[in-house]
Amino acid sequence: MSLNQNPDVVVVGAGAVGTSCAYHLAAAGLKVLVVEQDRVAAGSSTCATGAMYSISADFNDADYLRWGVRGHHSTKAIVPVLEDLSGVRTGYQCRPAMRLAVDDEEERQVRADLEWQAEVMNTRWLDPDDVRAIEPAITPEVRGAAFEPEALQVPADRLSHAFMRSAERFGAALFPSTITGLERRGDRVVGVTHKQGTIACDNVVLAMGASAALASKWLGYAVPVRPLRGERLMLRWPSQPLQAILSTPRRGHLISRLDGYLSVGSTGGRDFDDRENWIVGQDEAVADPHPEPSPEAREELLRRATEVLPTVKYATVGQHITGIRPLSRDTRPLIGAVPGIEGAYLATGHTHRGIHLAAATGELVRDLLVHGRSLQPSCDPALFDPARFL
Repeated sequence: MSLNQNPDVVVVGAGAVGTSCAYHLAAAGLKVLVVEQDRVAAGSSTCATGAMYSISADFNDADYLRWGVRGHHSTKAIVPVLEDLSGVRTGYQCRPAMRLAVDDEEERQVRADLEWQAEVMNTRWLDPDDVRAIEPAITPEVRGAAFEPEALQVPADRLSHAFMRSAERFGAALFPSTITGLERRGDRVVGVTHKQGTIACDNVVLAMGASAALASKWLGYAVPVRPLRGERLMLRWPSQPLQAILSTPRRGHLISRLDGYLSVGSTGGRDFDDRENWIVGQDEAVADPHPEPSPEAREELLRRATEVLPTVKYATVGQHITGIRPLSRDTRPLIGAVPGIEGAYLATGHTHRGIHLAAATGELVRDLLVHGRSLQPSCDPALFDPARFL
Protein backbone atom coordinates (compact mmCIF):
# COMPACT_ATOMS: atom_id res chain seq x y z
CA MET A 1 0.00 0.00 0.00
CA SER A 2 1.46 3.37 -0.97
CA LEU A 3 0.92 6.52 1.05
CA ASN A 4 -1.25 8.04 -1.71
CA GLN A 5 -3.74 5.25 -1.11
CA ASN A 6 -5.20 6.83 2.00
CA PRO A 7 -5.33 4.18 4.74
CA ASP A 8 -8.48 3.58 6.73
CA VAL A 9 -6.39 3.26 9.88
CA VAL A 10 -2.92 4.41 10.93
CA VAL A 11 -1.46 2.33 13.77
CA VAL A 12 1.33 4.16 15.62
CA GLY A 13 3.83 1.68 17.07
CA ALA A 14 5.06 -1.72 15.90
CA GLY A 15 5.41 -3.64 19.14
CA ALA A 16 3.36 -6.71 19.93
CA VAL A 17 0.22 -4.68 20.66
CA GLY A 18 0.51 -2.41 17.61
CA THR A 19 1.26 -5.23 15.19
CA SER A 20 -1.61 -7.29 16.63
CA CYS A 21 -3.97 -4.36 16.02
CA ALA A 22 -2.60 -4.03 12.48
CA TYR A 23 -3.10 -7.72 11.77
CA HIS A 24 -6.66 -7.91 13.08
CA LEU A 25 -7.73 -4.71 11.32
CA ALA A 26 -6.12 -5.71 8.01
CA ALA A 27 -7.62 -9.21 8.20
CA ALA A 28 -11.02 -7.53 8.67
CA GLY A 29 -10.57 -5.80 5.32
CA LEU A 30 -9.33 -2.34 6.35
CA LYS A 31 -6.40 -0.57 4.71
CA VAL A 32 -3.79 -0.31 7.47
CA LEU A 33 -0.55 1.66 7.69
CA VAL A 34 1.79 1.05 10.65
CA VAL A 35 4.06 3.98 11.49
CA GLU A 36 7.13 3.07 13.55
CA GLN A 37 10.01 5.40 14.36
CA ASP A 38 12.54 2.59 14.87
CA ARG A 39 11.80 -1.02 13.86
CA VAL A 40 9.37 -3.81 14.66
CA ALA A 41 9.61 -4.77 18.35
CA ALA A 42 12.11 -2.02 19.10
CA GLY A 43 10.69 -1.09 22.51
CA SER A 44 9.53 -3.25 25.40
CA SER A 45 8.54 -6.01 22.96
CA THR A 46 12.17 -6.69 22.18
CA CYS A 47 12.98 -7.49 25.81
CA ALA A 48 9.89 -9.29 27.15
CA THR A 49 10.10 -13.05 27.61
CA GLY A 50 6.39 -13.35 26.80
CA ALA A 51 5.09 -15.36 29.76
CA MET A 52 1.33 -15.97 29.69
CA TYR A 53 0.14 -17.38 33.02
CA SER A 54 -3.09 -16.09 34.54
CA ILE A 55 -2.46 -17.09 38.18
CA SER A 56 -0.89 -13.74 38.98
CA ALA A 57 -1.55 -10.67 41.08
CA ASP A 58 -1.55 -8.64 37.84
CA PHE A 59 -5.07 -9.91 37.08
CA ASN A 60 -6.30 -8.62 40.41
CA ASP A 61 -10.05 -9.23 40.26
CA ALA A 62 -12.45 -11.60 38.52
CA ASP A 63 -13.32 -9.25 35.64
CA TYR A 64 -9.69 -8.61 34.75
CA LEU A 65 -8.81 -12.30 35.20
CA ARG A 66 -11.41 -13.16 32.56
CA TRP A 67 -9.40 -11.03 30.15
CA GLY A 68 -6.27 -12.93 31.17
CA VAL A 69 -8.01 -16.19 30.29
CA ARG A 70 -9.24 -14.61 27.05
CA GLY A 71 -5.69 -13.51 26.19
CA HIS A 72 -4.47 -17.07 26.70
CA HIS A 73 -7.07 -18.57 24.38
CA SER A 74 -6.67 -15.84 21.74
CA THR A 75 -2.90 -16.36 21.62
CA LYS A 76 -3.15 -20.14 21.52
CA ALA A 77 -5.56 -19.91 18.58
CA ILE A 78 -3.68 -17.28 16.58
CA VAL A 79 -0.05 -18.43 16.81
CA PRO A 80 -0.35 -21.36 14.34
CA VAL A 81 -2.20 -19.07 11.92
CA LEU A 82 0.52 -16.41 12.18
CA GLU A 83 3.32 -18.95 11.74
CA ASP A 84 1.65 -20.26 8.61
CA LEU A 85 1.00 -16.79 7.13
CA SER A 86 4.33 -15.23 8.07
CA GLY A 87 6.81 -18.11 7.98
CA VAL A 88 8.11 -16.90 11.39
CA ARG A 89 8.79 -19.64 13.92
CA THR A 90 7.79 -17.88 17.10
CA GLY A 91 9.31 -20.18 19.75
CA TYR A 92 5.84 -20.64 21.26
CA GLN A 93 5.39 -23.28 23.94
CA CYS A 94 2.55 -24.58 26.10
CA ARG A 95 3.28 -25.92 29.61
CA PRO A 96 1.62 -26.00 33.02
CA ALA A 97 2.33 -23.13 35.40
CA MET A 98 2.91 -23.03 39.14
CA ARG A 99 2.74 -19.91 41.30
CA LEU A 100 5.00 -21.01 44.11
CA ALA A 101 5.00 -20.07 47.77
CA VAL A 102 8.49 -20.26 49.29
CA ASP A 103 7.83 -18.39 52.56
CA ASP A 104 4.93 -17.56 54.89
CA GLU A 105 4.05 -14.25 53.24
CA GLU A 106 3.99 -15.79 49.78
CA GLU A 107 1.81 -18.66 50.98
CA ARG A 108 -0.73 -16.25 52.46
CA GLN A 109 -0.81 -14.26 49.22
CA VAL A 110 -1.08 -17.25 46.87
CA ARG A 111 -3.76 -18.99 48.93
CA ALA A 112 -5.81 -15.79 49.28
CA ASP A 113 -5.71 -15.16 45.53
CA LEU A 114 -6.51 -18.78 44.77
CA GLU A 115 -9.81 -18.60 46.69
CA TRP A 116 -11.36 -16.29 44.09
CA GLN A 117 -9.23 -17.21 41.05
CA ALA A 118 -10.54 -20.79 41.19
CA GLU A 119 -14.04 -19.44 40.54
CA VAL A 120 -12.91 -17.98 37.20
CA MET A 121 -10.35 -20.44 35.85
CA ASN A 122 -9.06 -23.97 36.25
CA THR A 123 -6.58 -23.77 39.12
CA ARG A 124 -6.00 -25.57 42.42
CA TRP A 125 -3.57 -25.78 45.33
CA LEU A 126 -0.66 -28.25 45.23
CA ASP A 127 1.09 -29.48 48.34
CA PRO A 128 4.93 -29.47 48.44
CA ASP A 129 5.27 -33.12 47.42
CA ASP A 130 3.01 -32.54 44.41
CA VAL A 131 5.03 -29.46 43.42
CA ARG A 132 8.34 -31.31 43.51
CA ALA A 133 6.86 -34.30 41.71
CA ILE A 134 6.25 -31.97 38.75
CA GLU A 135 9.60 -30.18 39.08
CA PRO A 136 12.19 -31.85 41.38
CA ALA A 137 14.65 -28.95 41.02
CA ILE A 138 12.47 -26.67 43.15
CA THR A 139 13.76 -25.97 46.66
CA PRO A 140 12.63 -28.35 49.44
CA GLU A 141 11.57 -25.19 51.31
CA VAL A 142 8.58 -24.72 49.00
CA ARG A 143 5.26 -24.46 50.88
CA GLY A 144 3.05 -25.32 47.91
CA ALA A 145 1.74 -23.67 44.76
CA ALA A 146 -1.30 -22.59 42.80
CA PHE A 147 -1.42 -24.81 39.71
CA GLU A 148 -2.57 -23.77 36.23
CA PRO A 149 -2.77 -26.82 33.92
CA GLU A 150 -1.93 -24.85 30.78
CA ALA A 151 0.10 -21.67 30.34
CA LEU A 152 2.01 -20.24 27.39
CA GLN A 153 5.27 -18.52 26.57
CA VAL A 154 6.31 -16.89 23.31
CA PRO A 155 9.24 -14.51 22.71
CA ALA A 156 7.73 -11.07 22.24
CA ASP A 157 9.98 -9.98 19.39
CA ARG A 158 9.16 -13.05 17.31
CA LEU A 159 5.45 -12.68 17.99
CA SER A 160 5.60 -9.04 16.87
CA HIS A 161 7.34 -9.96 13.60
CA ALA A 162 4.81 -12.74 12.98
CA PHE A 163 1.92 -10.31 13.48
CA MET A 164 3.48 -7.68 11.20
CA ARG A 165 4.34 -10.05 8.35
CA SER A 166 0.88 -11.60 8.56
CA ALA A 167 -0.69 -8.13 8.46
CA GLU A 168 1.32 -7.43 5.32
CA ARG A 169 -0.18 -10.53 3.73
CA PHE A 170 -3.54 -8.75 4.10
CA GLY A 171 -2.25 -5.53 2.54
CA ALA A 172 -0.94 -3.62 5.56
CA ALA A 173 2.26 -1.62 5.17
CA LEU A 174 5.03 -0.49 7.51
CA PHE A 175 6.22 3.12 7.22
CA PRO A 176 9.36 4.28 9.09
CA SER A 177 8.79 7.73 10.57
CA THR A 178 8.01 9.58 13.79
CA ILE A 179 4.47 10.83 14.38
CA THR A 180 4.40 14.48 15.45
CA GLY A 181 0.66 15.11 15.83
CA LEU A 182 -2.88 14.60 14.62
CA GLU A 183 -4.79 16.43 11.92
CA ARG A 184 -8.33 17.20 13.07
CA ARG A 185 -11.46 18.73 11.63
CA GLY A 186 -13.36 19.79 14.70
CA ASP A 187 -13.55 16.74 16.94
CA ARG A 188 -12.81 14.31 14.08
CA VAL A 189 -9.44 12.80 13.14
CA VAL A 190 -8.62 13.39 9.47
CA GLY A 191 -4.93 12.50 9.44
CA VAL A 192 -1.62 12.23 11.25
CA THR A 193 1.46 14.37 10.83
CA HIS A 194 4.98 12.97 10.78
CA LYS A 195 8.48 14.23 10.14
CA GLN A 196 8.08 13.99 6.37
CA GLY A 197 4.53 15.26 5.98
CA THR A 198 0.91 14.25 6.56
CA ILE A 199 -1.03 11.02 6.06
CA ALA A 200 -4.78 11.38 5.59
CA CYS A 201 -6.84 8.80 7.48
CA ASP A 202 -10.14 8.40 9.28
CA ASN A 203 -8.81 6.51 12.30
CA VAL A 204 -5.60 6.32 14.31
CA VAL A 205 -4.66 3.71 16.91
CA LEU A 206 -1.96 4.91 19.30
CA ALA A 207 -0.06 1.79 20.40
CA MET A 208 2.99 3.72 21.55
CA GLY A 209 3.93 1.70 24.63
CA ALA A 210 5.92 3.61 27.23
CA SER A 211 5.92 6.72 25.01
CA ALA A 212 2.12 7.01 24.99
CA ALA A 213 2.09 10.08 27.25
CA LEU A 214 3.76 12.04 24.44
CA ALA A 215 0.41 11.95 22.63
CA SER A 216 -1.31 13.87 25.45
CA LYS A 217 -0.72 17.24 23.79
CA TRP A 218 -2.19 16.00 20.48
CA LEU A 219 -5.29 14.63 22.14
CA GLY A 220 -6.14 17.15 24.83
CA TYR A 221 -6.32 14.10 27.09
CA ALA A 222 -3.61 13.33 29.64
CA VAL A 223 -2.65 9.74 28.79
CA PRO A 224 -2.03 8.19 32.25
CA VAL A 225 0.98 6.07 31.28
CA ARG A 226 4.45 6.30 32.81
CA PRO A 227 7.68 4.53 31.78
CA LEU A 228 8.55 1.60 34.09
CA ARG A 229 12.08 0.24 33.93
CA GLY A 230 12.62 -3.51 34.19
CA GLU A 231 15.55 -5.93 34.04
CA ARG A 232 15.77 -9.70 33.59
CA LEU A 233 18.43 -12.33 32.95
CA MET A 234 18.80 -15.06 30.36
CA LEU A 235 20.82 -17.83 32.01
CA ARG A 236 22.74 -20.77 30.62
CA TRP A 237 21.67 -23.39 33.14
CA PRO A 238 23.29 -26.84 32.96
CA SER A 239 20.12 -28.74 33.88
CA GLN A 240 17.11 -30.25 32.17
CA PRO A 241 14.47 -27.70 31.07
CA LEU A 242 11.84 -26.94 33.67
CA GLN A 243 8.65 -28.95 33.32
CA ALA A 244 6.47 -25.95 34.21
CA ILE A 245 6.43 -22.17 33.98
CA LEU A 246 7.32 -20.97 37.48
CA SER A 247 6.65 -17.74 39.32
CA THR A 248 6.50 -16.54 42.90
CA PRO A 249 5.12 -13.24 44.29
CA ARG A 250 8.49 -12.16 45.70
CA ARG A 251 11.00 -13.84 43.39
CA GLY A 252 9.45 -13.43 39.93
CA HIS A 253 9.40 -15.84 37.02
CA LEU A 254 11.67 -18.73 35.99
CA ILE A 255 10.98 -20.09 32.51
CA SER A 256 12.88 -22.54 30.33
CA ARG A 257 12.59 -21.20 26.79
CA LEU A 258 12.82 -23.25 23.64
CA ASP A 259 16.03 -21.42 22.67
CA GLY A 260 17.77 -23.06 25.65
CA TYR A 261 17.86 -20.07 27.99
CA LEU A 262 16.39 -19.94 31.48
CA SER A 263 14.62 -16.57 31.76
CA VAL A 264 14.71 -15.04 35.25
CA GLY A 265 13.05 -11.82 36.32
CA SER A 266 12.01 -9.27 36.44
CA THR A 267 12.72 -6.21 38.52
CA GLY A 268 9.67 -4.01 38.82
CA GLY A 269 7.53 -6.95 37.72
CA ARG A 270 7.21 -9.04 40.86
CA ASP A 271 4.04 -8.88 42.93
CA PHE A 272 5.81 -7.52 46.01
CA ASP A 273 7.89 -4.92 44.13
CA ASP A 274 7.31 -1.23 44.81
CA ARG A 275 6.90 -0.12 41.21
CA GLU A 276 7.35 3.54 42.10
CA ASN A 277 11.04 2.74 42.60
CA TRP A 278 11.36 1.70 38.94
CA ILE A 279 9.60 4.60 37.23
CA VAL A 280 11.82 6.75 35.01
CA GLY A 281 11.25 10.11 33.37
CA GLN A 282 9.56 10.32 29.98
CA ASP A 283 12.50 12.08 28.34
CA GLU A 284 14.90 9.50 29.76
CA ALA A 285 12.76 6.63 28.47
CA VAL A 286 12.55 8.08 24.96
CA ALA A 287 16.27 8.81 24.81
CA ASP A 288 17.32 5.40 26.14
CA PRO A 289 14.65 2.65 25.83
CA HIS A 290 17.21 -0.02 26.79
CA PRO A 291 19.30 1.50 29.61
CA GLU A 292 22.56 0.11 30.91
CA PRO A 293 22.04 -3.04 33.02
CA SER A 294 22.46 -2.67 36.75
CA PRO A 295 24.96 -4.93 38.61
CA GLU A 296 22.73 -4.65 41.69
CA ALA A 297 19.72 -5.96 39.77
CA ARG A 298 21.81 -8.82 38.38
CA GLU A 299 22.85 -9.93 41.85
CA GLU A 300 19.34 -9.63 43.24
CA LEU A 301 17.79 -11.61 40.38
CA LEU A 302 20.35 -14.39 40.75
CA ARG A 303 19.89 -14.53 44.52
CA ARG A 304 16.12 -14.74 44.34
CA ALA A 305 16.18 -17.31 41.55
CA THR A 306 18.56 -19.48 43.60
CA GLU A 307 16.06 -19.39 46.48
CA VAL A 308 13.60 -21.16 44.17
CA LEU A 309 16.02 -23.32 42.15
CA PRO A 310 19.20 -23.96 44.18
CA THR A 311 21.08 -25.24 41.12
CA VAL A 312 20.86 -21.77 39.55
CA LYS A 313 24.14 -21.14 41.43
CA TYR A 314 25.79 -23.19 38.67
CA ALA A 315 24.26 -21.04 35.88
CA THR A 316 26.05 -18.36 33.90
CA VAL A 317 24.52 -15.14 32.62
CA GLY A 318 24.09 -15.24 28.85
CA GLN A 319 22.20 -11.95 28.53
CA HIS A 320 21.21 -9.15 30.90
CA ILE A 321 18.23 -7.42 29.33
CA THR A 322 16.72 -4.04 30.19
CA GLY A 323 13.62 -2.34 28.88
CA ILE A 324 10.89 0.19 29.57
CA ARG A 325 7.27 -0.91 30.06
CA PRO A 326 4.12 1.26 29.87
CA LEU A 327 2.70 1.53 33.40
CA SER A 328 -0.87 2.82 33.55
CA ARG A 329 -2.26 4.51 36.62
CA ASP A 330 -4.24 1.42 37.67
CA THR A 331 -1.88 -1.11 35.94
CA ARG A 332 -4.64 -2.01 33.45
CA PRO A 333 -4.44 -1.22 29.74
CA LEU A 334 -6.11 1.68 28.01
CA ILE A 335 -7.93 0.18 25.02
CA GLY A 336 -10.64 2.16 23.32
CA ALA A 337 -11.77 5.52 22.01
CA VAL A 338 -10.05 8.67 23.23
CA PRO A 339 -12.69 10.79 24.99
CA GLY A 340 -13.90 13.68 22.86
CA ILE A 341 -12.10 12.76 19.60
CA GLU A 342 -13.87 10.68 16.99
CA GLY A 343 -11.52 8.26 15.21
CA ALA A 344 -8.74 8.29 17.85
CA TYR A 345 -8.07 5.12 19.84
CA LEU A 346 -5.55 4.06 22.49
CA ALA A 347 -3.99 0.61 22.88
CA THR A 348 -1.31 1.01 25.53
CA GLY A 349 -0.55 0.86 29.25
CA HIS A 350 -0.47 -2.93 29.56
CA THR A 351 2.26 -2.79 32.23
CA HIS A 352 3.53 -6.42 32.50
CA ARG A 353 0.77 -7.98 30.41
CA GLY A 354 1.41 -6.57 26.94
CA ILE A 355 2.34 -9.90 25.38
CA HIS A 356 -0.30 -11.85 27.29
CA LEU A 357 -3.02 -9.46 26.08
CA ALA A 358 -1.61 -8.51 22.66
CA ALA A 359 -3.86 -10.84 20.65
CA ALA A 360 -6.96 -10.00 22.71
CA THR A 361 -6.16 -6.27 22.40
CA GLY A 362 -6.02 -6.55 18.61
CA GLU A 363 -9.36 -8.35 18.62
CA LEU A 364 -10.97 -5.67 20.81
CA VAL A 365 -9.60 -2.78 18.71
CA ARG A 366 -10.89 -4.48 15.55
CA ASP A 367 -14.32 -4.95 17.12
CA LEU A 368 -14.53 -1.33 18.25
CA LEU A 369 -13.51 0.07 14.85
CA VAL A 370 -15.46 -2.34 12.65
CA HIS A 371 -18.54 -3.06 14.78
CA GLY A 372 -18.61 -0.22 17.29
CA ARG A 373 -18.66 -2.64 20.23
CA SER A 374 -16.86 -5.62 21.71
CA LEU A 375 -17.89 -9.06 20.43
CA GLN A 376 -16.60 -10.84 23.55
CA PRO A 377 -19.68 -11.17 25.81
CA SER A 378 -17.78 -12.85 28.65
CA CYS A 379 -15.29 -9.97 29.04
CA ASP A 380 -16.20 -6.40 29.93
CA PRO A 381 -14.40 -3.87 27.66
CA ALA A 382 -15.28 -1.04 30.06
CA LEU A 383 -12.34 -2.18 32.23
CA PHE A 384 -10.01 -0.68 29.63
CA ASP A 385 -12.01 2.39 28.52
CA PRO A 386 -9.72 5.45 28.58
CA ALA A 387 -12.72 7.50 29.81
CA ARG A 388 -12.37 5.86 33.25
CA PHE A 389 -9.64 8.39 34.08
CA LEU A 390 -11.75 11.48 33.42
